[in-house]
Amino acid sequence: MGMPFFKNTVCLFVLSFFLFPVLGIADVVDETLMGDAKLAQGEIRAAEEHYTAALKMDPDSWRIMRFLAEVKFQLGKYGEARQLVDRVLAMEVIQRNTVMVTVAGEPEPFEAEIVDERVITPDNGKNNMRNYVDGEEAKAIPHYRLFNVKTGKMLLIPHRDAKIKYEKVPTRVYAYVQELHAKVENKLISMAETKGPVEMIELKGGCYKMGTETGAMSEGPVHEVCVKPFKMDKLEVTQRDFQATMGHNPSRFKGADRPVEMVIWDEATEYCKKSDKRLPTEAEWEYAARGGTTTEYYWGNEFDATKSNFCDSTCISNIRTKDLSDGFPATAPVGSFPANPFGLHDMVGNVNEWVSDWFSERAYTTSVKDNPQGPVYANRSGRRGGGTQKVYRGGSWRTDIDSQRSAWRKGFEADYRLDGTGFRCVH
Repeated sequence: MGMPFFKNTVCLFVLSFFLFPVLGIADVVDETLMGDAKLAQGEIRAAEEHYTAALKMDPDSWRIMRFLAEVKFQLGKYGEARQLVDRVLAMEVIQRNTVMVTVAGEPEPFEAEIVDERVITPDNGKNNMRNYVDGEEAKAIPHYRLFNVKTGKMLLIPHRDAKIKYEKVPTRVYAYVQELHAKVENKLISMAETKGPVEMIELKGGCYKMGTETGAMSEGPVHEVCVKPFKMDKLEVTQRDFQATMGHNPSRFKGADRPVEMVIWDEATEYCKKSDKRLPTEAEWEYAARGGTTTEYYWGNEFDATKSNFCDSTCISNIRTKDLSDGFPATAPVGSFPANPFGLHDMVGNVNEWVSDWFSERAYTTSVKDNPQGPVYANRSGRRGGGTQKVYRGGSWRTDIDSQRSAWRKGFEADYRLDGTGFRCVH
């Protein structure tokens, strides 16, 4: 949900507040609505005070946390805003904007949609004997207008008689909070201190057997290749470094030390160039990933869930491995898993890694032995006689255990964004 809805909602609250003022702040509802009014007027610090007071009274309300997070963001209190949005995003999501209502004197709570949070009936405060005795008008009594989901009836209930629980987050609110979460994380990442030059591992190069006879057709035939000495980033490129270099961060799963993902091939290439590096060739990548081993995985022929970040039991994909867990439902901070024999982390798992080669199912049948660069295409933009897919290697948090093999390879459209694809550079 975007900002227009937010502004319209706040304006509605403000209009009702000033048309029917309530003297004094009595409860969580009044504090919340006063916060809405101050936010709409641009009095951000005052809004923060009211929302904070309201949240102390009702600490589990996404309704309050949502607007307080927006206020914290505007005040530059990004850490506090993140805590609030993380709490909202951890709540259950529902389609309808329903709440649980408990009414004084009623035995059971009921589910309802809030039509209006502040209604003042036309005769409210006027039909009172006090008006005739001393000429003073009684204080207006605000009501909720609620739609009882079970009975299908519209109800008008005074605030003082109803307790509202904002337990489950409507989808449109959840979407808005996701957008806010991304903005908050980008701010925090931009503020994160750099850790100095990216550490690289010197690889002496040499000859090895590339590919496998037991995998997909595109992974064979096994053939000998030789690569020159080169240096490779010890870790996958982080969002901290990518954002500092490129000025933006396309990642879905935000975090300064998490790998950048949703990166298209051209962005990966540009980042490496700006860092006086380049993307590795596919032959260099597999040489580095194997770390001198010849087994299916760099650690052996049997999969080990402690060695990489794959689509485990908590993964959102339907290819998840239900009886295994790597400890992370999505991407993990780089370096969270053991290094391979060459000292490189996350060469398999976490995010797929772009390499420089164009993809071909039969690339290995025509590969040269010394420093192969992959297929050559004259016309990149056209499908006839030209390549549209680049190779990515290593598997990711959203691919299965088979993708963690050293020989696994796939091709994908170079200008598509995937939340499981990142990269690292070589020199």
